[in-house]
Amino acid sequence: MPSLSMPSLTSLPALLIPLIVAGCGRQPPDGGSAQSPAQPPFAARVESVREERLDAITVTDRLLDPGDWERLRGLTGLRELVLEQGTADDSVADVLGSLTGLQRLVLRESPLGDDGFRALARCTALRDLNVPRADCTIAGVEAIAGLSSLRSLRLGGPNLRGPEVAKTLATFPALRSLHLIDVPIGDDGLAALGRLPGLRNLYLDGARVSDEAWAEYITGHPEVHVHVDQAHHDRDPRGDHPP
Repeated sequence: MPSLSMPSLTSLPALLIPLIVAGCGRQPPDGGSAQSPAQPPFAARVESVREERLDAITVTDRLLDPGDWERLRGLTGLRELVLEQGTADDSVADVLGSLTGLQRLVLRESPLGDDGFRALARCTALRDLNVPRADCTIAGVEAIAGLSSLRSLRLGGPNLRGPEVAKTLATFPALRSLHLIDVPIGDDGLAALGRLPGLRNLYLDGARVSDEAWAEYITGHPEVHVHVDQAHHDRDPRGDHPP
């Protein structure tokens, strides 16, 4: 892909950083799924997990009903649950909290709230969490701060805003990849994320961060691959090849 020649940070301080030049051709983590073939009956898949013949369930073709959720309750052998359609809200928080073997959870359209996030705090093996349309507040984010295995977080929701969200995330011990969707953390929030020592991928959409703050962050954290509003940041030294 051809690159655009940009003035250096030192030679043009007054114009700091046109934020987006071009996408780098990489999708954010868990940015979407391909069309799936017809799936076996949900109850049969749950039974396969109970019999230890399966450890992952992906549902793309239907909404889970209350009976489906009850089937999931206490399914500790389930390592991965992916729901493409919105059924998970706080009414199923107790069930989610009983899935203590989960390592990856994707609730792509689900309005999970604070009670749901408090329940997820019991899933201590969780490594990857993707809830891009959550209904939680900062209290829900605080509830999962103790998940010591959480490496990747993709999160968005109308009740998440302000630098306090980023300041809470900066206390997560193991985060390596973070994607915030329409969460306006501002300059102070970006500065707080600079305290995450293991972060390697940062995707921010609608973050309302100034050019000057981005310049400071990227200069101080050249090891972090940065995307802003779905595009690769032009000053990211990692370019099209993040770690």
